[in-house]
Order: sequence, then C-alpha cells, then structure tokens
Amino acid sequence: MVTIVPSILEKDITSFEEKLKRVWGITKRVQMDVIDGKFAQTETVVPEVLLNIDTIIDFEGHLMVDKPEEWVERCAASGMTALYGQIEKMGDRDRFIADTEFAGMKAGLAFDIETPLDGLEEVINGLDGVLLMAVKAGSQGINKFDERVLSKIKKVRGMSEFVKIVIDGGLNVANIKKCLVAEWAQEISEDQLSKDFLGMEFVVGSDLFGAENIEKEFKWLENMGVGV
Repeated sequence: MVTIVPSILEKDITSFEEKLKRVWGITKRVQMDVIDGKFAQTETVVPEVLLNIDTIIDFEGHLMVDKPEEWVERCAASGMTALYGQIEKMGDRDRFIADTEFAGMKAGLAFDIETPLDGLEEVINGLDGVLLMAVKAGSQGINKFDERVLSKIKKVRGMSEFVKIVIDGGLNVANIKKCLVAEWAQEISEDQLSKDFLGMEFVVGSDLFGAENIEKEFKWLENMGVGV
C-alpha cells in the first residue's frame, strides 16, 4: 500500500470546493496547488480561501510562485500543515525552510522535471520532504509521466535514507510501480512490491478526479491495482 495525496489545482473557489467534496471522507490530506501567474501562466485560488472552508482535512501547499519564501506567513495563517516550495524562483532557500518550520509547518523543496538537484544535499537533512515533478510544474493533466524523474528518485534516496520523497504528475499504477522500483533498486524487484512503502508519497490530480468512481480509483492507486 502506498500513500496517495489528491491535488487540487483550480482557478476559482467553486471548482476548488467541488473537487474537495469529491474526496471528502476518502483522504485525510489534500495538496493545494498555488500558482501566481508568474511561475506559470495559470493563476489559481490563493491560500486564504481555506479560511472559509470548514473541513477536518489537512491541507499542504505546493507553491509554484515567485519567491515562495514570501508566501509562508499567509499559508500558515490559512491553516496549512506543510509547504513545498518550487526551488526555481526561490530567492532565499534557507529562509523558506526556516520560516516554514518556525510557523509550525513541515518544510519541503520542490524540483521541476528539468531542474537539477544542485545544492539539495546541503539541506536535505533539515527537510521533511523533497517533491519531484514528473511533468512540467503547473501543467496538470497536460503532459505525460516523464521517466527522467526516476534517476532523480535514486539520487535523492542516495542523499538521505530517511527523507520523504513525493512524486507529482502523470501518475497511474504502472508509473507508481516504476517510482518504487527506482527508489529501492538495490533491494527489490518490481514483482516484490508487497510491503508498505513509507518513504514515498504520490500526488495525484487528473487521474483521480477524471475517474468515474473516485473512491474506487483512489483505492486502486493506493493498493497498486491489487485486490480492488
């Protein structure tokens, strides 16, 4: 069984709430994608919309914005429990990590599919997670899973045995298995995927919300196509 985290990328509050209702009772966590129109052309709802939503679901933020370090305070005030900031437009990496943790949230860095992992080893032991995009950041439902992420998974796990690795984009059962095999290439083969994998999480948007039966699809992904 693997951990599946639904992601919601929406331009208006109505659409955001509609998707949230679809995963109500299925998951305890949702990732909110925040895009400012500068990192990518899309502009989504802002963290403050969470203040008007009555839910026991934990929200984590994926900041695809200019200078993510300047968004930390408003994300904390909106009740988020974790933040992943895209490194590409981050002006002060150390400030982002420190401020996020000081605000009581888990801190993680996110890397776009084209972005090398330069400098990650310097801070990885102070992170709660590393998010690796398997598609172009901000392009939900457009691009297919990019297998270049597999070598990145190996590199991150080589830097730290304990940091959580989060994969985002283009995910289905087959691609989730590829990621797991990439992480533990020295320990397991693909036909041995029968234990709980606690070191990785998978953020799923279009595959999940495009399903006719979202609860069945969630369990299908969670159990990697077995026994559902």
